[in-house]
Amino acid sequence: MLSDRTQKALEGISGASRSGAKVKKLHKIMRNHDDLWLRAYARIQSNRGALTRGIDDNTLDGFGMERLRELMGSVRDGSYRPKPVRRTYILKDRTNPRGKKRPLGIPTGDDKLVQEVARTLLETIYEPIFSDRSHGFRPGRSCHTALREIVDSWKGTKWVCELDIKGYFDNIDHEKLISILEDRIDDRTFINLIKMFLAAGYLENWKYNATYTGTPQGGVISPILANIYLHELDKRMEEKMIAFNNGKRRKPNKEYRALIYQIGRRRDFIRLNGETHEKSVIYRTEMDEMGKRLRTLPSVDMHDPEFKRLHYVRYADDFLIGIIGTKEEATQMMAEVTGFVEGTLNLTISREKSRLGAFDEGAEFLGYGVTARIIPKQMKCKVGTAAGRDVYATKRTVTSHIHLSVPVDRARSFAQKHGYGTYDAGLKDIRARKAMIGQSDFEIVSQFNAELRGFANYYSLAPKYYLNRLEWMAHISLYKTLGRKYNETWAKWFQRMKVEGRSLKFVRHGKIEYLKVFSLKHRKENEPSVDVSKMPNLFNFSSRSELLQRLSARKCEYCGDEGGPFEIHHVRGLKDVAKGTEKWKRLMIERQRKTLVLCKSCHLDLHRGKLPDTRFAA
Repeated sequence: MLSDRTQKALEGISGASRSGAKVKKLHKIMRNHDDLWLRAYARIQSNRGALTRGIDDNTLDGFGMERLRELMGSVRDGSYRPKPVRRTYILKDRTNPRGKKRPLGIPTGDDKLVQEVARTLLETIYEPIFSDRSHGFRPGRSCHTALREIVDSWKGTKWVCELDIKGYFDNIDHEKLISILEDRIDDRTFINLIKMFLAAGYLENWKYNATYTGTPQGGVISPILANIYLHELDKRMEEKMIAFNNGKRRKPNKEYRALIYQIGRRRDFIRLNGETHEKSVIYRTEMDEMGKRLRTLPSVDMHDPEFKRLHYVRYADDFLIGIIGTKEEATQMMAEVTGFVEGTLNLTISREKSRLGAFDEGAEFLGYGVTARIIPKQMKCKVGTAAGRDVYATKRTVTSHIHLSVPVDRARSFAQKHGYGTYDAGLKDIRARKAMIGQSDFEIVSQFNAELRGFANYYSLAPKYYLNRLEWMAHISLYKTLGRKYNETWAKWFQRMKVEGRSLKFVRHGKIEYLKVFSLKHRKENEPSVDVSKMPNLFNFSSRSELLQRLSARKCEYCGDEGGPFEIHHVRGLKDVAKGTEKWKRLMIERQRKTLVLCKSCHLDLHRGKLPDTRFAA
């Protein structure tokens, strides 16, 4: 738990940021609040890259109070210097071994920790002032909140601008970024620390390369620095929205209003003269025809030149601009935004990947297909809340609504990547995954479940029918894999699991248990949207993490020594020690923990492979 002193310090800089004042004494907070550093360690120690080496053997393994005091001392006296990152390359598309690669930098463990502390302070400053239309790398926001914003507020959009920034993270202008930071931060020492991270460089094939643009490769501070940089674009777009938007609502549709009037006149006549009157019979027929016509018309003029709206949403460097207006206005807006990005932010817009088009032709955003569609039918919709209960009404869908879809290329690539077979070939090319035959039935089903669940849950905002073929392929591939393992047909496994409720029957700890095969009906849907108007709680540290409590207990979890100093031993995953016979590995398995608090002597002996069993505390 953060101390009252630290929490007050964070609340102070957050309040100053909200008021528009420059924030001071950030470096003083860094060098004098060790609980802030402990919290930073607790947040990053479980990351996948916690044990990945940078240019040396310094990782988060071996963290302890002695090491923390030494690191804080170097930051305090100004001797701390971040080391260059180790650069490696990873495929952009793992299904294409010959495809393009992107650079990934791996910092040292100490640099990750210092960056996380700096990131926490930057988040405290900027999160209260970031735009509600920015969704990337922010607490409580995600790709789904960005997409929901489009669905909820882009109704009636006519034009969509897709703009792509070339190599955004690698091309951020350092001088411009520092200038943006200095607009909010009045602390030269803290700014110099950020400068050092930006200029730390990288090692590739053991050759040093300086960095003149871009954010620290692979650093935990990179996402928030990138958001701070594009916050300038967010502010410019909000200014443009205020200037561009016009009219409270569209003008009424004259034809729609005329039909309403004519139907009303005829209904009044029938009520006064009865259904049997000669004209009433004629009017009833005319009313039916007018009603059919009425249901095909919008109640407002969808081409009202006096009604204009500009929409904008951003996730990291991916952003869309939607326009209710003329094509000329959309073209001008796209040119102005391009000029701002290239002229003011010193970035480059890719002309090949950017486009302006009608929204009913669709766009792609965050892996989803986004389209404005008109579906001429009536449907039940939620229109509000009253007395704590949802209120529904039957509404016409004659105006454009936002529809989210799953691009076929995404599903096809996923099926190929996981070895299900050829997406468009049908049953004849759905394959067993031979590499999995050596695993247990439980592991095979769990692996298939995890793969399909992740993909289906990400696309949970789109209708299920876009994933029906992929689900079918995954299930058949699963049955064929199990059939190949036991030299049986996949149909037998299909029937066997069907009898068990589409579940795998297995025995664990002497009891019969069932593992359900994941299907689309199990995916997460209709999760509540984040209230973007609500200020995030940046100080929600209700308790110390379990790991920090163990460290503060000052007792070696292997030999029981209480003298110290103590360090934390990490493993990447429990599977790495699951088959080990050493008692320290058995201890981690029994406790189901990827960390072990050890005295320094035990930790050194463990890495030397000389940790004796006699130290094991039963």
